[in-house]
This record gives sequence, structure tokens and C-alpha cells, in this order.
Amino acid sequence: MPFCVSLRSGGFSLAALLADGVVLGLVVTLAALGSHAGTAAAQVVINEVLYDPEGADSGLEFVELLNCGRHGVLLTGWVLETGNGAHPDDWTVEWIGDDLDYIEPGQMFVVGEVDVLPPPDYTTPLDLQNGPDGVRLTDGVDPVDVVGWGEPLFQEYYEGQPAVDAPSGLSLARSPDCFDHGDNSLDFVAGPPTPGALNALSHDLCLTVRHPGRVIFDQGEPVELECLVRNVGALPTGGQELTLELFEDGSGTPVGSSVLLDDLAPRDSVEVVLRWPNPASGYHRNSVTLTFPPDCELSNNTAATSLTVGAVSGLIAVNEIMHSPDEDGTEWVELLNVSGDTVALLGWALGDDVDAYRMVTGPDSFALLADGAFLLLARDSEAMDGLTSCLVVETDGWEALSADDTVVLLDEFGTPIDRVTYERRWGGERGVSLERVRPDMPPQDAGNWGSSVAPEGSTPGRVNSIHLGAVPAAGRLTVAPNPFTPNGDGSADRAVIRVELPVARATARLTVFDLEGRVRAVLADHAALSSESEFLWDGAGSDGAPLPSGLYIIYLEAIDARAGIFVTAKTAVGIVR
Repeated sequence: MPFCVSLRSGGFSLAALLADGVVLGLVVTLAALGSHAGTAAAQVVINEVLYDPEGADSGLEFVELLNCGRHGVLLTGWVLETGNGAHPDDWTVEWIGDDLDYIEPGQMFVVGEVDVLPPPDYTTPLDLQNGPDGVRLTDGVDPVDVVGWGEPLFQEYYEGQPAVDAPSGLSLARSPDCFDHGDNSLDFVAGPPTPGALNALSHDLCLTVRHPGRVIFDQGEPVELECLVRNVGALPTGGQELTLELFEDGSGTPVGSSVLLDDLAPRDSVEVVLRWPNPASGYHRNSVTLTFPPDCELSNNTAATSLTVGAVSGLIAVNEIMHSPDEDGTEWVELLNVSGDTVALLGWALGDDVDAYRMVTGPDSFALLADGAFLLLARDSEAMDGLTSCLVVETDGWEALSADDTVVLLDEFGTPIDRVTYERRWGGERGVSLERVRPDMPPQDAGNWGSSVAPEGSTPGRVNSIHLGAVPAAGRLTVAPNPFTPNGDGSADRAVIRVELPVARATARLTVFDLEGRVRAVLADHAALSSESEFLWDGAGSDGAPLPSGLYIIYLEAIDARAGIFVTAKTAVGIVR
């Protein structure tokens, strides 16, 4: 276990530990940091201010002073003031040091209200406001330190720029302790209140993964993730070894790692690129772990992220789109869980290639979607009353749909889960939805979409009216239904062509001939296929025009160049119009 200087639990003073020689290195470092102050007497600083306690403010406000130097300071005649930053020179005296007020090197002196724990060195009612406001420390004659927050704020109430406005329940804290650039915006952060204790641990590194955004990494290419390691502790790392490791989908074996020997001073950071040489195709939920032996706080050493390689993930499918509702209807998008497992949707978002809006979830709403279950995202959920029995939720905004548009589904990290760029010619019209034929097949295949043929014009929360089931696995080249009737009535408008190969991967060409041997359509060319693949065909030729009724031959050519295997197969299919 590393030795960590942390007084957050109370019970000891930094001065007492110093007397035993335990934290001499820490105090020397704090003194060195304090030497960069922009104030007249940087040895003693305002180290922490709690001006907006959670709940009722009375009784819990405090101001903490810290001696960052190597010598004790007698505080007789020193003055702590609070100021109303909305007016110039509007200061109120809160404390004046008496003959016994003395602050040892590394020791804290707390001026606070009656309910502050541990009890302050000086108890008094404070009237700190949520801003604009300030606190000033003088030695009785000259300013020693000043901290201000909120805007607009007169210059006398802050150094450099005002500090960040701390949310209710958090204090303004120097991080690390004694860190003083003479600029409140740089020196202070919002953090948990620690009266009489250090704000920062002696050694504490924080890890952040910079998510790549709406990126689908190329299959077969390495994945690079940018990470940021930041020293939020009070001491430098001293060139000790830092190790970052990337883990895939909960595995205990790292798929990428990086080792650094950088000497990070407090507040310094370093960018690290983690490289994953051989990611498998699909969706991955990954984690990055930082290992630094002296680290005192491990909760901020792991960061989660996700990424997609090769194509959209196949977890949740955009299955139906109502882009042109009737006048009294609303736009909506139907999602279908095709993952084979329950999927957590907390923080997921829907939008287009530019904007995205998070699903509105709450304690009484959904967070999990079971395998095979539907979910509707609607612009106006109340307009869906009586139209479906499945769950309908709204998003925190809505990107209006049109007849030619893009719908993108993102997980909580911003990784694309499904993406459909549809066109008017694919189907859907006023009061009629655009339905997906097979949710397990590519979303960008125009033949995988069509207008709903349900009497109501849509099938929200139900199996789509033009859905085709899977083809039974038999033979190397199978077509179903056969014959098929691509006449636009929603029944057997497309054929599913199943390809089975005796190799794991191959490059293939799938061609449609008429009975006179003429090429009428090319369904796949130089396509990378697995041992089992499927294609949809809507009966159109290479020019996009419908082929006439008749009998056609589908011919497969596939080659696995590495294994030297060449496969051919053919079958007949009938079109009836």
C-alpha cells in the first residue's frame, strides 16, 4: 500500500505529522508551490471556502487558511473579511487574530460557523453569498490573499480572474493545496468540503478517455484511443512508472498498453495514445486502467468507453420510421433489440449526423430493453396513445424528419449503434411508415426497406408488415420465397438469398443472368463474405428498373485466396409480377 497523506477523516493535524517527520516532503513541496504566489504574503493563503452548503446555508459556512511556508506565523492583528462583490469596497470584518492565534507550517486555521465539523478554530456567523462575492485576508495592513467568485465582480474581490462558481454543497478549494498562480480561476476548483484537512491527496492521478465521437473504425486497421492523465495530487510523480492498459469487453487480458516515465507536477497532464492492433469487427465496450503504485485514490483510475469496428453494431436496429405522419399524428422511430441479450439504454441518443438528443429516462421510466423487445421514440408521446402497447418515450429534443433524411442511434458514449440514410424512393408517405424488411441485415440497403402495407399504415411495436423471416440453412445457395412477387403489395416483394461457404472468409461475386445468358444484375462484387451470408433482392436490374416476370439464374463465385479455394454455385429464381 502506498503511503498517502490525507486528513479528510480528521483526527490529526498536519503540524503533528510534520513534528514526526512524516510529511516533511509534502510541506516542502507546498512551500515551493506557494513561492509562485502573486500576492504580498504568499506564506499563508485562503485554501478553501464553503459559501453554499447543501440545504440551509446557516451553520456550515467556513473559510480555511493554510500556512504553506516553512516557518510558523503569528496571526495577531490579521483580519479576514467577506465582501459583497456587487458593490465596490463593501467588506465586512469576520475575524481578527488575537495574541494566541498562531499557525504552524502546514497547519490550517478555520474560521467557520457553529455546525462545521471538526469544530473551527474560530466560530462566528458568516454571511457568504452565492456570488458575486469574495473573501480577503490581510495582515492588518497589507492584503495577503483574496478569493472571489461569481460575476459581475469588481477587481478588488479577486486575483486574475474569478474562481469557478461551485455548485451547492461543494466548496472552492485550491487544488493542489497551496497552489497559487495569483489567478483564482486557475488555482481553485469545486470539490467536497474538507475543513481542516488537505484538499488534495499527496499522490492522485486522474484518467480520462477522449471518446472518438461518431466514428466507425475501419476493419483490419488498428484502433487508437487518446487518453489524458492528470496529476490532481499535491506531489509530483517523480518520474515513477505509469502504466495504461486497454481491456476489451470485460476481459481480464489487456489488448493494448503504454508505459510512461514522465515527471508530472501537480496540475500537469500528459496525453497518451493507446493502440489496439487487431480489433475484431463489431461493437466493443472497453475500459482503460491507469496503474501508479503510490496513487492514494483509485476510483478515478479507470475510464469506460465504447467503439465500433467495421460496421454498425447490430445491437439495436432502427426498424421503422414514421417521417410523414397524418395531421393529428407525430413523428416517431421504432427500435428493436436484435442483440440476443438485454441492453441498457441509459444515456442513449437519437438524431442525425449533426445533432443528437438523449432519451428521457427517469426513476419510473425504462433503462433496459429486453431481447426482441420494441421501443418507440416519439416527438410527442401523448400522440401515440392507443396506437401501440410497447413503451413510448421522448427525447430531450427532436430533429424533424423528412422524406429524405438520416437517422442515427448513439450509445451513452456517442458511438454509432445504427445509422440509416433513407430516400423518398425507399417508401413511406403521408400516414404510412417506412419499414425495414430484415433488422439483422444492412440498414443502408435500399432493398431492405419499403412502405408499410398494414391497414393502419404502420406497425408501431409489432412485427413489420413487410418482414421476411430467415431462410432455412440448406444448400450453398438458397432463395426464399421462390418465386417472389415484387409488385409493391408488401407480400413477397423481396427475396432473401442465402450463401453458405466451406471457408470462414472469402471474396465473392453474385450475379443474376437471364435464360439467354445475359447479365441482368450484380448483387455483390468483391464482397467480403463469411461462411454464412445473406442478401436481399427486390427484383431490379443493374439499372434499377424492375426485371420482367420470368426465370433467372443466380450465380455465385467465391475465392479464399489464402487457402487457395474457389467455390461456385448456382440456383434458379422466379419473378412473378
